[in-house]
Amino acid sequence: IGLGWIAGILDNVSAVEFPPSNVPSVTFNRLNEHYSSAVELSRLILRHSEFETSRGATHAPGFLIDMNVLFQEFVTVSLREAVGVSERAFGERNIPSLDIHGRVNLKPDLVWRDGSSCVFVGDTKYKNIADKAVPESDIYQMLAYITALNLQGGMLIYAKGEADTATYQIRHADKTIEVASLDLGGTLEETLENVQSLACKIKALRLGSSEHSLLDIP
Repeated sequence: IGLGWIAGILDNVSAVEFPPSNVPSVTFNRLNEHYSSAVELSRLILRHSEFETSRGATHAPGFLIDMNVLFQEFVTVSLREAVGVSERAFGERNIPSLDIHGRVNLKPDLVWRDGSSCVFVGDTKYKNIADKAVPESDIYQMLAYITALNLQGGMLIYAKGEADTATYQIRHADKTIEVASLDLGGTLEETLENVQSLACKIKALRLGSSEHSLLDIP
């Protein structure tokens, strides 16, 4: 009976095809805002997935998702909402180059701007690490970001189980790199609670920086 009722409700709903790069947005109001979390998560999946219908002698549907991109965008959107800033203020963007001649370009996943200043920089990492040791290349990458922005610290964010949390104090530089993990193993509500905890750490890292970058961020 329940399925029949749902089928009746959806009887007038038509299928619309659209490319992943142009997934329609949804306008929420007091009548449908309780669906917002599920809808936005669905839009993330649709934007970064594709179907494969033929390969070899067997034809079957396949659902492929680039988890690196999906994890980055989920972390970006959820953290942006958790810290209460706009898309323009928080997200992926280019920052000033590492060298003064502009030959080493940098583009972190997470840049938090406050006017013309950068107050936080971070990067998301969804990768399989056998021994949970943070790759040195990730540390070097974050050091480049905080050096170019003249910040005292930055954060690497991994999915829980991929890397152990840690704090790296950089010798002779008075800079700190935090390694955090985000637990994705629970319900959506539990995951968003974990995002809130992560947002608190980011706010603390921001307040801990006595000097904010005054460089012009595009």
